[in-house]
Amino acid sequence: MNEMDQEEIAKRRGLYFPSFGIYGGVSGLYDYGPYGSRIRDNIIRIWKQMMLSEGNIAEYDGTAITQASVLKASGHYDRFFDYSVECKKCHTKYRADHLIEEAGFEVNLSQSWLDEKIRELNLKCKNCGGELGPVQIHKLMFHVDQGNDQEGLFLRPETAQGIFINFKEYYRFFREKLPFAIIQVGRGYRNEISPRKALYRLREFNMMECESFFDPVNEKWIREPNDKEEIKFLTNYGKELTMSPKEAFDKGIIKSQPLAYFIGKSFQFFLRIGIDKEKLRYRQHKKDELSHYSSDTWDAEALTSIGWIEITGIAHRGNYDLSRHIEFSGRDLYAQRTIPQKKVYEDIKEIDFAGIRKKFGKDAASLIMQIKEGKKEIEINGAKVDISEFISIRKEEKIVDRENFIPVVIEPSFGLDRIIYTVIDHNLHVREESGYNVLSIPREISPYDVAVLPLLSNDDMEKMAIHIFQDLLLKNINAIYDDSGSIGKRYARYDEVGITYDVTIDHDTLKDNTVTLRHRDTKEQIRIKFDEIENRIRFYPWNGKIN
Repeated sequence: MNEMDQEEIAKRRGLYFPSFGIYGGVSGLYDYGPYGSRIRDNIIRIWKQMMLSEGNIAEYDGTAITQASVLKASGHYDRFFDYSVECKKCHTKYRADHLIEEAGFEVNLSQSWLDEKIRELNLKCKNCGGELGPVQIHKLMFHVDQGNDQEGLFLRPETAQGIFINFKEYYRFFREKLPFAIIQVGRGYRNEISPRKALYRLREFNMMECESFFDPVNEKWIREPNDKEEIKFLTNYGKELTMSPKEAFDKGIIKSQPLAYFIGKSFQFFLRIGIDKEKLRYRQHKKDELSHYSSDTWDAEALTSIGWIEITGIAHRGNYDLSRHIEFSGRDLYAQRTIPQKKVYEDIKEIDFAGIRKKFGKDAASLIMQIKEGKKEIEINGAKVDISEFISIRKEEKIVDRENFIPVVIEPSFGLDRIIYTVIDHNLHVREESGYNVLSIPREISPYDVAVLPLLSNDDMEKMAIHIFQDLLLKNINAIYDDSGSIGKRYARYDEVGITYDVTIDHDTLKDNTVTLRHRDTKEQIRIKFDEIENRIRFYPWNGKIN
């Protein structure tokens, strides 16, 4: 099924649709409707369940608004941009590198090279055929206007930085033992040049991220990589391989054991939520496309109606983030390891606070507070102050059996919106005999467990159907009730949004309390007592027929 068909069904059936539609919408912004919201929440629930079942993973929930100082430390402030080019006639904007890639050429991410290549190829606007202007730097972060706030605030481009900043709180939570990981589900914001293709490229998007921390001298997760599943790999030198994550690690194709582990973990997650393993691969980043913080990255890519798309990135971030935040904040974000006892000489800084109070009078309190906060530059009313005359260094002998180190990080980052797009793409198909659409997603991500449907608009039948519906809700079965339209149209309606079971209440129900239980994919129907519905839905696996 093509991209346009999926979007039409998604909008019509309340899976997802453009935001602010009555005002014409805004590109790159989408809302989830009544069914899409529930599918999304079920996917999040499964992901959290699978991650937290590891035992040494905890949750975090941080703010979307981020200080500029954080983003300067992370490198996003200076490096987070794309190259854009704008049509001089209709003012449509394009990513310069995408235009050149679509013309069949490999890209060099240099502003001057991109500009020269566009002129050399004589590329024109795809919208109106007009001439393209010069290649420009396009900042990808959204600034939050705070009036007189000089430093500035931004909407976060990723959810990871809040986790790194709070590393020490979690280090204590895990009793100062590595490895451990922190997960977060939240929204990120990127000022995309040309957001397109529905959920594929958004300005506001949902992420499920995991930051896992390791001692670099023992970079190993608590479990071994998956050795059961055969996975397709595409290396950065273009070789296609099929093997288990453990074999890929053992052969040195994946250099890091936890990187291999999380590739296997993500693969199991994708299969569980209905992504077709035959349309799934892990592609290693080439050296010139690695992020500034990454030494190795593997993207989980899915083949969809719009081609191969990245749905998850699993990156080795090294100690980049923690070391940068140590450098920029001056705070302790170190872990410690046990070492053989040794004698060391430590520089002890001694500050003459009495001398500072005597010289600076009423300004001394502010200076002393800045010193205690660890600020590198001490100021009075915006002017830098030299306090070196009040600082002395003495050597102190110590016996130590611990040493500081900066942990390294493996980050699996899941693009939730793209995952949902892929799940729908891989599972939405047309019935040959009827021409009706069916969304054959796994039961545990279905928006509802069951649709309760009275056969006819009949007072007694509807009363019984509502009774069954309410009974299922009290048993925590996610049910939806519908008495509008013919029963065939209602079956088709709920097949199209992925509801696994239908329960039909008819004349016989009023006589013997039996109902018809129908399965979405096979259309098989059986007759059961209505008090058996819960057990059938919860505990009977679906193997192509109702047992």
